[in-house]
Amino acid sequence: MNDALNDLGEYIANKAGEHVTSWEIALGELIVTTSRESVLRLMKLARDDANCLFKVLVDVTAADYPEREERFEVVYNLLSL
Repeated sequence: MNDALNDLGEYIANKAGEHVTSWEIALGELIVTTSRESVLRLMKLARDDANCLFKVLVDVTAADYPEREERFEVVYNLLSL
């Protein structure tokens, strides 16, 4: 499973280029980080690209990092069918 997630992470990073700030696999999940300016482009890629097909937005939540100047991160949980 991790090989497939690694391949997908590399694919998305290469396809989206500068719109992907970083990516990693944690607890068996692919985490892709982007800027607020690039969210829409990255979400469209995740939905529309034949190698991704993330068709379900499971939920949207936020993470709070009080020690940072920009302390909140928005988290989109997607499901690929």
